[in-house]
Amino acid sequence: MEQGKLTIYFVRHGKTEWNLTGQMQGWGDSPLVSEGKNGAILVGEALQDIRFKAAYVSPSKRTQDTAKYILSGKKVPIHLTEEFREMSFGSWEGVRVSELDEQFKEARHAMLHSPATFDARENGGETYYQLEERVQKGIQKLISEQKSGNVLVVSHGMTLTLLMYLLSGGKMADHRLKGERILNTSISQVDYENGEFRVVKLNDIAHLEKTRV
Repeated sequence: MEQGKLTIYFVRHGKTEWNLTGQMQGWGDSPLVSEGKNGAILVGEALQDIRFKAAYVSPSKRTQDTAKYILSGKKVPIHLTEEFREMSFGSWEGVRVSELDEQFKEARHAMLHSPATFDARENGGETYYQLEERVQKGIQKLISEQKSGNVLVVSHGMTLTLLMYLLSGGKMADHRLKGERILNTSISQVDYENGEFRVVKLNDIAHLEKTRV
């Protein structure tokens, strides 16, 4: 089957308890808060006219719950996709960011500002090189399985910040400096056609400004 035009809608999960309390949340998990649930519902309303062929969703509960709110009962095949998990933070999972910034100043600085030198020895989690390899595998899996139409991806902040920057032609080493931080329940749209990715919309949150009764 030939590859036609594939349109991928990338959404970061809704806001969670750990997002509010400032705790590291990678492979660890915490529930969506009301704002997160409402944000996911508003994404669903913004995309209600899009006919999705499939959804590729990180296995974390917060992303699965977000996807369910977005799809709102629509019969769309959901593929739980390990490659779209958040970056693993190892022993830092669940620890407050303020504490880590005090205890691991050099490692935290590298994580935030120098992806190519962050080696993850302090926490036993993933490096950005590992994250890059993983998300590239995920996107290649998606385009090999879905040849055309509309696909939903629900993933995470660090993962999507890197992936969107890579798809726009950037390099992993400078994505923390030049890439846009992907916000909770934001929508990014990427078209794939003739072997090329084109970022059409990035980090759009206009739908979140809508007032819910």
